[in-house]
Amino acid sequence: MKSRAPHEIWYCKEYWNGDSRDGQYLNGEGYHYFQMKGSGEILKAYEFYETDDGDEKATPLEDMIGLNWFEYFGYKDDELLDIIADHDFFAIEGLHQN
Repeated sequence: MKSRAPHEIWYCKEYWNGDSRDGQYLNGEGYHYFQMKGSGEILKAYEFYETDDGDEKATPLEDMIGLNWFEYFGYKDDELLDIIADHDFFAIEGLHQN
């Protein structure tokens, strides 16, 4: 796990499979994208998936905002998370805004 200052902003994603949280897709797969503080507090979160037709969709995960990822999921490090560049996160955020 990379050492981060508690208020440092960082971006990551985690793979998921199963039903989408908005209920539109069953047995899908995609990623959860997070903007977090170094402490693990989630500032923004999106679920990203691609439809069978190739359409990309991002939906906000507002119920995760304010949670601490490490405490909520019970992990001591960020091994399950893929660290991403900020512009990758903003591209997903842009899908939601379009």
